[in-house]
Amino acid sequence: MYKRFSFLLGIFIHAASLHAQDPHFSQYNLARIYTNPAAAGSDSTLNLAVSGRLQWPKIGGGYTTENFSADNYFRCLHGGLGINLMHDDAMGFIKTTRAGLSYAAHMELFRHKLAVQAGIELGYFQKSADWSKLTFGDMIDERRGFDYPDNEFPQQSKKAGIDLSAGLLLYSKQFYGGFAAHHLNEPDEGFLSPSRLPVKLSVYAGANAMFVVNSASFILSPNLLFMQQQDFRELMPGLTVKCKKVVLGLSYRSEDAFIITAGLQFPFLKLGYSYDYTVSTLTNEASGGAHELQLTFYIHASKKAKALSLRMI
Repeated sequence: MYKRFSFLLGIFIHAASLHAQDPHFSQYNLARIYTNPAAAGSDSTLNLAVSGRLQWPKIGGGYTTENFSADNYFRCLHGGLGINLMHDDAMGFIKTTRAGLSYAAHMELFRHKLAVQAGIELGYFQKSADWSKLTFGDMIDERRGFDYPDNEFPQQSKKAGIDLSAGLLLYSKQFYGGFAAHHLNEPDEGFLSPSRLPVKLSVYAGANAMFVVNSASFILSPNLLFMQQQDFRELMPGLTVKCKKVVLGLSYRSEDAFIITAGLQFPFLKLGYSYDYTVSTLTNEASGGAHELQLTFYIHASKKAKALSLRMI
């Protein structure tokens, strides 16, 4: 019994270590409330965003992440309110659901040339483990295969708690930059023993520059993201180009993947698709890369709420 439980613990720790970092989105600018609670209300519209990501589909069914966010600026609150709902499934074994409510205070400086937003998020998470996904030798019949149940799985399979985050966002008509700190209280997510979720730090920046080539207008947007969560570090430089309604982009996540993005952007809607081509030792052939789909609706306010708004391409 002890040896089998130790083996079970080892398997769990290995699976958890593969997913110890938060799920991430390659199109992080579209999952803006998930990326930074300070982004709530930064657009002068009601912003509804849906995100879906399938990572490494060739490895045990892969990791699937769905995210929904809604945010809006409220003049009476001098800032924006946002909600974010996320569900993550790690190979059917570990499932995590998070819900968060954000508020971001909005200030405009230098005669409305620079906007500053400071945001906080109060979140709640629930994490579960399906121990039945694990199998052992004594569950196998030589002729009939997996035939016997195993009754020695740990009793605890769910964990829940409060999750606190905060952030800062600065933007003008030409550039933006943000900083976010998630899991400030380091909530305990451990099933078998205490296991604190480490703080995740994110820093990102970008710019929008307009060019005209042969009477055709282009918006060129260089961007950069850096994230750190305990021993995990991610640096992702990228470049996005918009011509009329078509958006194309290329990014590189350090030592992990090249990311190709394509989408359409309208005044009321943006649709984006990206594919991560794995270049790490895992290889794209073995992992299957990652597919990501983003859909954002912009529901216009009845009147202009503030002088500066931020909409990233």
